[in-house]
Amino acid sequence: MKGYVLNTSTIWTHAMKRSIGPGAKVPLDELFEQYGVKHELKEGQDFVSWLRNVKLRDSEKWKIVLEDEDYDVEIGEVGAKVVESDGLVKNEAVVSPLVKSEKSVEDIVGLSVRKAREILPRVTDLNLLKYSLQEANQLAGKDSLCKIIRKRIRDLQISR
Repeated sequence: MKGYVLNTSTIWTHAMKRSIGPGAKVPLDELFEQYGVKHELKEGQDFVSWLRNVKLRDSEKWKIVLEDEDYDVEIGEVGAKVVESDGLVKNEAVVSPLVKSEKSVEDIVGLSVRKAREILPRVTDLNLLKYSLQEANQLAGKDSLCKIIRKRIRDLQISR
């Protein structure tokens, strides 16, 4: 089975019993040997959809590419697909510029856990995160938010 799973995030991630670096590709053949045989899945689209729904749910972090003889199928890609005149699918990535958001400490402290998991991986201001952690530590019911902020601070410190 031709294809791969791509880590589109900017940090190392542990998934599928391995550490996967940012931009790293894991061949679908390896994953099929590891999971497809065990769960009695069919090769191809069935396995890829199982992988998307069970193992790799975060479409912002993972991109699954299944390469057939006729065309490429990309699942969970942020971007545009263009069909050329010969019928093949050509993928064009859409790149958005970095925009500095005007978030304040109060904005981050007031986030719910679900929103924090969406927003905090995109926050790169280390001082803002540190001040937000100090404020959130003083409030009741913000333990989970503090854990998420601590993890993001640690990731930023490691990457710098």
